[in-house]
Amino acid sequence: MSKTEWHERKQESRFNSTLSTDPEQTLLQLRELFGNSVDLQFTSLRIGIASGIVCTLTTMADTKTMAEKLLLPLTEEMTAEAGSITRDQLEQLRQERLGVLPFVYATTLLEAVERLLTGDALLIADGVDQVLCIEIGGMAVRSLEEAKTQRVNRGSDDAFTEAIETNLSLIRRRLRNPLLRVETFTAGAETGTQIYLVYLDNAAKPSLVSTFRSRLSNVRIKGVFDSGNIKDAIKDKGSWFFPTILDVERPDTAASMLVGGSCLVFVNGSPFVLVGPAVYGQFFISAGDYYFPSLLSTALRILRHFAFMVSLYLPAYYLCVINYHAEMIPTSLLYSISGQEQGSPFPTGFMLIAMSLVFEVLREAGARVPRNIGQAVPLAGAIILGQAAVEAGIVSSIILIIVAASELCGLVVPHFEFSASVRLIRFGFMLAGLTLGIYGVFLGTAVLVIHLVNLNSFGIPYLTPFAPFRLKGQQDMLVRTSHISKGSSK
Repeated sequence: MSKTEWHERKQESRFNSTLSTDPEQTLLQLRELFGNSVDLQFTSLRIGIASGIVCTLTTMADTKTMAEKLLLPLTEEMTAEAGSITRDQLEQLRQERLGVLPFVYATTLLEAVERLLTGDALLIADGVDQVLCIEIGGMAVRSLEEAKTQRVNRGSDDAFTEAIETNLSLIRRRLRNPLLRVETFTAGAETGTQIYLVYLDNAAKPSLVSTFRSRLSNVRIKGVFDSGNIKDAIKDKGSWFFPTILDVERPDTAASMLVGGSCLVFVNGSPFVLVGPAVYGQFFISAGDYYFPSLLSTALRILRHFAFMVSLYLPAYYLCVINYHAEMIPTSLLYSISGQEQGSPFPTGFMLIAMSLVFEVLREAGARVPRNIGQAVPLAGAIILGQAAVEAGIVSSIILIIVAASELCGLVVPHFEFSASVRLIRFGFMLAGLTLGIYGVFLGTAVLVIHLVNLNSFGIPYLTPFAPFRLKGQQDMLVRTSHISKGSSK
């Protein structure tokens, strides 16, 4: 059976009917369903007085662990008698020999297959119309490492991994609170990916939890391979550029968000956890802000907002001043710029946009080359190309300064997706400033502000607490208070 048929076959009655008491019949159905896959392994053995079969997927469960935890205890006291056993006798045998292993009984072939695909071993006994699914584990997972995209100078070094249970344990270690709630979902018709909705019952608003629960239940996509797939499915509609959900790689940041009343979405196989709601100001907050004095952290936040504005407007305002409002520049500086621009064979606007595109190409090239030389590619490329272009008289030095300053200021924003959105909008402002001057920049700003005002994240206005202005909400947005988050009580 092809993979594209599996989600349709789930509805067939023969996959949801009661299992046979004959192990060979059940095994035949499994082999038919998996198409005699090479990783489908089965072992015949005696379970008490009954014949039985242990079935596993070698690519999902460690065979050595299975032999130690499952096969060895079952074969210690095999009898020569042959017959069948009842469900109660199988349960008694499990308690005596496999009592420490997590288990569940599957009553249909569909339930058994889903447990098999999660790495369980299926114990099929003669005379029992249910399959004993034993969780044996043993599969290797990536060890805890430091965060790669959200680094801080001070704080914990561990980061989320691809294992969903490991990620949940990282939150449990930080929030030893019995009110931490975990709800499970499954998404992806082909992948059947496990998803956790995590929140604090005494902090998250019931309406927010209900919204997350509804959107996760209504996800209809074929495959889920990263939390980004779920992010696109549950985010608020209408956002052109700006993200309305945070991607968090650090457990300490995620835990503080939970205390503040947010909800987390864990996706199995992804090291990034989704946090919502996410408003404009939260994308300028770094986890390290809470590990340094309040005054220093507040100054850094203000610096990030200022750098964001410089990155967004500097190229556009330069084009406006040079092409339409030269009288705004001091005479000595105007002479210096004019002298440099006269040697360039291309218009200023064309060269500024072209050099910005070159920087974007270098950034993308750095992300594609091997990691050990990845950091050197954009830096060396920018220096070599920039110096060569200036010496050849193709571009002026002031153009390189403007482009480099804009790119560096964009890197100050802690969250990559938000800074990437700013880079796209910057090109729109440059085109507006090139064609309409300062009026084009004002018009673009008005359109951008109108868009942001109409944007929501799970029912929360995107510009909260700046618009609508809420004085109480300013305490941990632009100005960092002495507490991470006081949370909200229901």
